[in-house]
Amino acid sequence: MTSFTMHAASVAAQEADESYLVGFADSRTQPQEYVILQRSVQSDDDEPDTYFLEINGQECSGYGGIRRATLDKTRFTLELAEDNDYADGLTGVTITYDAHDVTPDLKHYLALVFQGTACEFSAG
Repeated sequence: MTSFTMHAASVAAQEADESYLVGFADSRTQPQEYVILQRSVQSDDDEPDTYFLEINGQECSGYGGIRRATLDKTRFTLELAEDNDYADGLTGVTITYDAHDVTPDLKHYLALVFQGTACEFSAG
């Protein structure tokens, strides 16, 4: 069992290219670590009707697989399902950030990303 933890210097949440996009990165200019959540505004036959998660590259990415997502004032945590395909033994993701770096739309876009999926999303 392993967990991925990072501090985000940059937090973004927006609608772009017909997708809802939420991203966290350790640098605004040259990120070494990042987490991206993405979901199409309208599903199509080419991809599942769920979210896509990527952690630091394509080798740790996939569709679905998050049991619970929790957003607090300075932390975002993901509890991964036991049968996730992201990385061998990865069970959770914790991202911390400074409250003043967070866009007011973060909660809104995370709710859209997880809407109608098996992931339980809560925001405090």
